[in-house]
Amino acid sequence: MTPPSKEIKGFKKNPEVTMVMTVNSSIERAFNYIVPINLTHIFRGNALIPAIIDATIKQGWNKAGLQRTVYFADGSTSQESLLTVNAPASFSYKNEHFTSKVLSSLVKRLEGEWLFTDLGNQKTRIEWTYRAVPANFLARIVVKLVLLKALGSALKSALEIIKIDLETGILENGTTWNSKS
Repeated sequence: MTPPSKEIKGFKKNPEVTMVMTVNSSIERAFNYIVPINLTHIFRGNALIPAIIDATIKQGWNKAGLQRTVYFADGSTSQESLLTVNAPASFSYKNEHFTSKVLSSLVKRLEGEWLFTDLGNQKTRIEWTYRAVPANFLARIVVKLVLLKALGSALKSALEIIKIDLETGILENGTTWNSKS
């Protein structure tokens, strides 16, 4: 019996996209800013993924086990759960129960993971991965061909905003929520 090829093995793995950026900031400052960040400040939407306009927990989003509802500009919602918090090295979360017809037909959940590496000299490497757990086999194809590009674009834009905030020291937009609900 021959072992499965790399392509078949890799296809069973859930599709994911990772963005990496280095910021001029201590690891502690970057971690403490990003974990509870104002989602409306960094997720401004794109062609496939609507902007985030609110969330039910705004302050104190820094303990594993917390859950909140995230509200999108198109009127849809998702449930977000903070899974792990290992300061200042990493944290992870999942978004599921999407009310958006598009996202709910494509994914069971999205899993997010942030990894922080202290590079010394007040520099931090940030690695942000989004993993999509497809709703079914056909959805996996659309996720790989379409959704991952939209997610990658959203992550890249969010990281660029975070980098500017951390490097300019202007953190108010990321730490202050102006609730719409």
